[in-house]
Amino acid sequence: MTRALVVEGAGNLWGSERALLDLLAGMPPGTAAVCCPPDRPLNAELEKRAIRMFPYYIDELHRKSKWHRGLAALGVLRACFEFKPDTIYLNQSGAYKVALPAATMLNIPIVAHIRIFEDVAYLARQRPDPSRLRALIAISGAIGDEIRRFEEFSAIPRFQIYDAYSPSCGSSPEAAPKRKANRIACVGRLTPIKGQDILIAALRLIKDRKRTVDCLIAGRGSDAFVGVLKQAAAGAGVESSIQWLGFVRNMVPLLESCAVLACPSHREPLGRVILEAWDAGAVPVVFSGSGGAAEIVAAAEGGILYDRQTPESLAVALQEAFDLDPCRAAELVSNGRSWMARNCDQRTSSQVVLTILSAACGRML
Repeated sequence: MTRALVVEGAGNLWGSERALLDLLAGMPPGTAAVCCPPDRPLNAELEKRAIRMFPYYIDELHRKSKWHRGLAALGVLRACFEFKPDTIYLNQSGAYKVALPAATMLNIPIVAHIRIFEDVAYLARQRPDPSRLRALIAISGAIGDEIRRFEEFSAIPRFQIYDAYSPSCGSSPEAAPKRKANRIACVGRLTPIKGQDILIAALRLIKDRKRTVDCLIAGRGSDAFVGVLKQAAAGAGVESSIQWLGFVRNMVPLLESCAVLACPSHREPLGRVILEAWDAGAVPVVFSGSGGAAEIVAAAEGGILYDRQTPESLAVALQEAFDLDPCRAAELVSNGRSWMARNCDQRTSSQVVLTILSAACGRML
């Protein structure tokens, strides 16, 4: 059995960490252990699932000194000595430089999961040695296309695997007892790339058309940017329509209260929240140029895509979603769930990743 040390540099419970938990749940016990920072939200979830954990990493290394990066590298080395893995699996490729010293010293191959666009260029800048970095896993076709732009990866095997997802058997669009027909959710980090400012401007246009909308915005961001968004909401006269929820750990119950998920991201590598929206019975509305998010909605025929990244285009798409016949809304959600069953099955995804990990260290399952 191939043993993998997972290096997870953040330890939050955002999309990448939730995807990791679903991935690990499909693996045989003892196959994987996780090296992550201490005292993070992920730690309790790993403990609950009886997954061995080495809390030796240091979070937010991009804000810290070379000394801290050295300590994090020593933490990965210590975890390797204790767990004795056959391969190192990077849940996020930004940990590559920190994991590389241990991999080199102990002659352990690395497999990197690329979950954000920025990590593609970062990893290319490291000019990775194919004898050390044995495989790249793209979270979507959009990330795969980005990888293909770089000659530095030409000799490294590349794979595309959508995130594993374990559905909660959520409600149908018409059956959720708390679902409100005029409620929108927008979920994600509060940052300019996620497009919450465009949503706020779209809410103003919808209000001008005499339509009452209730909007839940879930996620955290810098105080400065949150302040900008709240000021924009006040300036647009829609502050009373918005609830700012901060970080929400369990998305499905929140989405079960909503008819629509707004995903106005300028660029999105996948958008796990879209899977959660389908699970909860909400219809996603997504910018068609966003990359991975648009890719899966189009492939599933499971939502509404809008073509121009403007408040006007988003407002029209949101009104279209509100006006859907209940049978059509149920059909879109059903399409999304069927796509998930084909592409995000937990056991299948875990088995494919295990096969890649085994091949990376020269083994066959």
